[in-house]
Amino acid sequence: MAKKESKEQLSITIARHYDNGENNLSARNESRILYLRNFNNWVKSTLIKEAGEFLNEFGIRDKNVLDLACGKGGDLNKWRNMNGIKNLVAADISNGSITNCKSRYEDMKRRSKDSLFKAKFIVADCTRVMINQFFINTKAPIHLVSCQFAFHYCFESIQQAQCMLRNISENLVSGGLFIGTIPSADEIVRRLKNCGNKKFGNSIYSIEFECNTDKLPLFGAKYNFHLEGVVDCPEFLVHFPLLIELAKKFGLELKMKMNFSEYFKKYSILDLKFLSRIRALELYPPHNGNKTMGIDEEYIKAKQFLVDSNINSVGTLTVSEWEVATLYMVFMFQKT
Repeated sequence: MAKKESKEQLSITIARHYDNGENNLSARNESRILYLRNFNNWVKSTLIKEAGEFLNEFGIRDKNVLDLACGKGGDLNKWRNMNGIKNLVAADISNGSITNCKSRYEDMKRRSKDSLFKAKFIVADCTRVMINQFFINTKAPIHLVSCQFAFHYCFESIQQAQCMLRNISENLVSGGLFIGTIPSADEIVRRLKNCGNKKFGNSIYSIEFECNTDKLPLFGAKYNFHLEGVVDCPEFLVHFPLLIELAKKFGLELKMKMNFSEYFKKYSILDLKFLSRIRALELYPPHNGNKTMGIDEEYIKAKQFLVDSNINSVGTLTVSEWEVATLYMVFMFQKT
């Protein structure tokens, strides 16, 4: 029997995974999931923009941001595009990711014609240590905390979830926001029950549970998540009603939650130009002799839409990519 991995070893495994993650732009552009990645970036950009507008309504023009699990700095441009950001604190468990993030920031600063927000970078496991010891500054209170595609790692244990929520709440001003994107436990469990065993997926992703699926624990509901060329490491279900109750204890009140499908339906019609500019959807059928990312069967819904709508082309994701996208949800909490 394989030896059970300790919590500390799991953290090391996750950090090592992101230390060694892909950092090659040309490889990303050739990726089978290029449009899915761009779609996820559209969701994050839209959520960050929404949060910025929300804070503007509260009269907060000069914003200080805490980006938890910032990764290699893929959201730096999103922060630059949010009106009024003055300071960014970027934290991540992976030393390699922070090194890359800092390098991207310095390069952005050199190239920027206008003054860029100030930034501080922290290597820390935010599920285990209080990070205000690294950057606390009463003159620069945090107005917005973001944790994109990473908050679910803290649901390994109640202690880690509480530590993460403390890091969020204790650094947020009253009225400040906490936004994020996580896998939807409801959707994952629905697919788990439909498949009839502990593993399911398609040609680009798979989920395999390592815990008792007959009675899933509230914390430590561990599964291995594989997404082609991007993720291959353990994750944990976030039981959202439990998160709401935990967050209340830290003064965080739920303002919004939607799955990616709902979020796309609400905001895509308002942002079609941006969706097109960042190539968040694949044009079908392709023009100028270009090839599709997926096989012909992956576009069955797009074909039907063209017939029903009597149009020549449409922006879409393959069936496999949409199955991955709809695993996720967005949320927004506000500190009371």
